[in-house]
Amino acid sequence: MKKEIRVYGYGGQGIITLGHLIGESAVEDKKEVIMTEEYSPYITGGWSRADLIISDEAIDYPLISGIDYLITLSQEGLDVNINEVKNDGMIFLDSDLVNYSDFKGNFIPVKAKKISEKLGNPRSMNMVILGVFVSRTGIVSKDAAINAIKKRFPKYADENVKAFEVGFRGEEY
Repeated sequence: MKKEIRVYGYGGQGIITLGHLIGESAVEDKKEVIMTEEYSPYITGGWSRADLIISDEAIDYPLISGIDYLITLSQEGLDVNINEVKNDGMIFLDSDLVNYSDFKGNFIPVKAKKISEKLGNPRSMNMVILGVFVSRTGIVSKDAAINAIKKRFPKYADENVKAFEVGFRGEEY
């Protein structure tokens, strides 16, 4: 099993953190992982992305060649990456932030921003979409993802795990 993942959005949305959490979860599940990060030249508010390759075997090339899973929290993320998504790929997006009606693909719409706001923690929208991603793909285990969240955010573990769980269960909240 080898999967290529792109996480895309704007600065402040926790895009790179989301990439790290996916990668750390995969490592805990004893998988091979490579992650690269890229940022726009803007100091604030520009795009950012994390590319990950997760495999059961050694990874011999560090760059993705096609996207199995795209997670995007911005319209730009869909617009610039849609043609790189493989035919059987899955696209996870916040349907309040991204209009996908003009595109064809296997879309998994999530109201991550709205759910995180209802939970009282707008900054946890990346945790909500992480929960949906883990639930729908099974690429990493739920336990590994929760452990990664707890390690990265010991002070805020409870609220971040709660947001993850809501996403994992597919609740609209």
